[in-house]
Amino acid sequence: MAAQHARSVRLLGFGIALVGYLFGLQALLRHGIMLNGGDGGGDVFAYWTAGGHLLRGEPIYAAGVGGYAAYLYPPVLAQLFMPLANLPLPVVAWIWRAVEVACLRIATGSWTVAGIAILVFPPVIAEIDAGNVHLLIAAGVAAAIRGRAETVVPVALTKFATLAAAPMALRRNPRALLAGLGVAMGMVLVSFALRPDLWWEYTRFATHVGSADSGWYNLGAFIPTWARVVLAIGAIAWSLRQPRAAALAATLALPVLWFHGLSVLVAVVATPGAPRAWRSGPGAPR
Repeated sequence: MAAQHARSVRLLGFGIALVGYLFGLQALLRHGIMLNGGDGGGDVFAYWTAGGHLLRGEPIYAAGVGGYAAYLYPPVLAQLFMPLANLPLPVVAWIWRAVEVACLRIATGSWTVAGIAILVFPPVIAEIDAGNVHLLIAAGVAAAIRGRAETVVPVALTKFATLAAAPMALRRNPRALLAGLGVAMGMVLVSFALRPDLWWEYTRFATHVGSADSGWYNLGAFIPTWARVVLAIGAIAWSLRQPRAAALAATLALPVLWFHGLSVLVAVVATPGAPRAWRSGPGAPR
């Protein structure tokens, strides 16, 4: 009887998830893509444009927060988008959306939960539609919650909010966190070696960037900065005892709290893994 009940629950979950995927696909198709008769893909459009600027030797930090095709991140992401800049934007947008859906699967732990999240949590479909990096952050935070912290620092090369999970990761799996730090340092060194001028340009931009005014969509505009900092610090401290709180900490640490930035919260469903000590094997502390 119990086995039959569990099977029924799984089938129900699968059905709801399927509805979620179909709903999400319909919404994306109806909203379309920028430069192709639609309005979707606004954020991935900025990355694609930045990659194109690099190919043509043009600056990538000309627009401020909220500006048209504004690129606000360290140079690494723009450099990774350089090969994609040769493709039409609709193709790149769907590639990036596929990456985000894969990250949603990593963050939630199953395709079923991912499909349900698309259906019941509006920031998720808004994020996939825009093509930002919030679900990459969610995947990195969820992996750290599970005890695999290698991606925490590399993902922070998009938005530094992922680093809000670093104290929790350092306490639970320091070796993985430091391995990821090494990977991120390698990425930065390669990026700097290729284009050191981009990093000086980014430093100047980051220290003078203004605020965004995009109406209700910028949820952070309704919360004083000091209050968000206090709440983020509190969530980081809480995550040392309850790892899932790292999802809230990373969300509050976003430089601009867009509506679709709330999609980072899907990482809260990740099941915390067991802490791992520096040493492994017989006799290692647990």
